[in-house]
Amino acid sequence: MLWLVLVPVAQAQAQTVAAPVHATAPDEVPTAALRARARAAAEHRAWPQALADFERLVQRHPDDVELLVEAARVNGYADHNAQAAALYRRVLVLAPARRSELLPALAWQSLWGGDAAAAASMFTELAAATRGAGRAEWLDGLGQARQAQGDQPGALQALREAHALTPGVVRLHRRYAMSLLWNGDEAGAIRELQALVAQQPADRDLAWALANARNFNGQHRAALRGFLAQAAPTHPGERADLARAWRWAGYEDRALPLLVEPTDAEAAWLRDYRVRREVRPYGYLTLEHAEDRDRLEADALAIGAGWHPRAGSTLELQLRRLHLDDAFGTPRATQIQGVYGWRIGEPDSASGTWWPTVALKATHFPDWNPVTASARVRWVPDDGWRVDAEAARELVEAPRAVSNRVHVDTVSAGVEARPDPLWVYAGSAAVLRFDDGSTRLRAAGRIERRLLARPRVAVGVEGMGFQRVSGDPQIDRGYWNPERYVEGRLYAALTHEFRPFDVQARIGLGTASETDGSGRRSHGSPHLWEIGLGWDLAPQLRLRLAAGGSGQGLGVAAGSGGGTGYWRRYINLSANVWF
Repeated sequence: MLWLVLVPVAQAQAQTVAAPVHATAPDEVPTAALRARARAAAEHRAWPQALADFERLVQRHPDDVELLVEAARVNGYADHNAQAAALYRRVLVLAPARRSELLPALAWQSLWGGDAAAAASMFTELAAATRGAGRAEWLDGLGQARQAQGDQPGALQALREAHALTPGVVRLHRRYAMSLLWNGDEAGAIRELQALVAQQPADRDLAWALANARNFNGQHRAALRGFLAQAAPTHPGERADLARAWRWAGYEDRALPLLVEPTDAEAAWLRDYRVRREVRPYGYLTLEHAEDRDRLEADALAIGAGWHPRAGSTLELQLRRLHLDDAFGTPRATQIQGVYGWRIGEPDSASGTWWPTVALKATHFPDWNPVTASARVRWVPDDGWRVDAEAARELVEAPRAVSNRVHVDTVSAGVEARPDPLWVYAGSAAVLRFDDGSTRLRAAGRIERRLLARPRVAVGVEGMGFQRVSGDPQIDRGYWNPERYVEGRLYAALTHEFRPFDVQARIGLGTASETDGSGRRSHGSPHLWEIGLGWDLAPQLRLRLAAGGSGQGLGVAAGSGGGTGYWRRYINLSANVWF
């Protein structure tokens, strides 16, 4: 700090450091002595004393350019960046000829002080005025400023150019890799960071950044291994990284302690609006309405509450009122359901992690009181893989099916593979057996490709089909029972979060073929649209509105013709609270 050595340090120490902070009232201290004391305090990083003294000096001599520069530098060293930037601006008003000298310091202090827009403008000016490898520093600053503004593509452009100018500078290389990550190129970020780690295997910060990139790449188990192989998190940003990995791996109870004292808005949001909700008791209210071409209307009100008896487990109770209405009747039902789910395993265990769930539901119709049960399990054996299985008995909720007491037993299994964040491959198979002996074999599949990361935009193709393999095709008990049905659909999907809101939308164009019990074939167009809007009003309250339609005319208007001509549309509103 050569700028500090303007008076003999030993003399300054002897005169000021040993004295109490306010042994003499500030206004009574001569300017020379006050300045010497301020410099000595800064030399010893006694920032409160140094800042207070320099503030008093600036008040006494507001037009002293050299004093303003010195005060700005001390504020910068003390991480009072916004104050430092303000002092530099005062200097440039008083001494505009010093702009080229002080503009770099003003740009950095503006960035660190939260004025990213001003910093970006100044770094752009500096980069334009510099040639060769020297531009890299200003492009680095420009990239950071654009990141702070939320302009991730612009940040990547600046950082890529900075990295190309100085490929051997690890700091810039790492920042470039992380910019790839924020722009959705998780694989590219991992490649760059792996190359850096290979060059400097003992660099803890690089190893941590690589684990973080793997976490965003969907490799949560590998990310946790990478994080936990390092020393404990050293600052709140690293604690948030580790918390995010635990949460995405399904261990919210281990994420929350890492977010007790967040220092930035992102970590606070993660704690208050995501992680904490997963470990607190909760309640919800849902209103549903649906109707279809067959003039069946269904209205439901569900009230539920749940809590977590132990880490990784959930016990939920639900009361649901159901009202069905079509030409065959208007049955009403009251349903009570209990659900218990728990977690088995660790992220680093050879068998992966399992989430079993069991449920028991009692339903009361005026002349029928069935009890149904289900058992489900979700298994994550390794990063990029998920397996689901289910065995359940369900009721067919249509008036004539209710009067005939129809139920169906289902056994199903499915697998989903995500080799990287760009691709999803999924398939499932099921056997459905109705109480009258009619049995179906069903298969479904989906392939999806992500086009954009933020907001997430994806396109895909999906298909489903079933074949009745047993049962009398002439029996009509109030449920849809063709001989064969096959459908396929192309779709586009959007997911976007703009806090406190988030939106999910999906639209698809489909085609279908149906063969009835008499062998007659018909064709339809099971197009669809779906949209959901969530609103996080507070950490304890979330609202969500969802609506959709499927079938001919996207289910928007009745009477759509062509093929089977079936359509269905729905709307529901839900409110969730946490205690």
